[in-house]
Amino acid sequence: MKATLCALLCASSLSACQAPATPDPPEKKGIHIPSAAEISGTKEHYYAAQLPLLQARNASVDATASIQQGKRYFLCNAGRSSTVPGIAADVFAQVRDKCPTECLDGVTDALYGENHRRYLAVALDYSVQWNKVMLTACR
Repeated sequence: MKATLCALLCASSLSACQAPATPDPPEKKGIHIPSAAEISGTKEHYYAAQLPLLQARNASVDATASIQQGKRYFLCNAGRSSTVPGIAADVFAQVRDKCPTECLDGVTDALYGENHRRYLAVALDYSVQWNKVMLTACR
């Protein structure tokens, strides 16, 4: 019994030393996994194109139209903030349960490059104006 147990333990320990089977790399399967530089570059081009579109919008007009359609929500801050742009923290604490918070495309704690930084600055300015209009509907 002791010899069988010893043989079993030795056999299992030897198999644990074998290299695990490695799957074929994704390239051999026809799958391309983009690098961080590719992702960043793609996002940079995207936000360069989105910037003039956002700059052409009017946050006050858009928020008023949203309220008229029955869609009431605040626009978020970048990062993991518990407040929203343009509204004091104590005021937001009183109304946050009445209206949800959503984020504009690209408003995130990640920064993909200079085009995204410019877009983010405009998005946050837009959010300030939107939230000031939306506050009246969310009180």
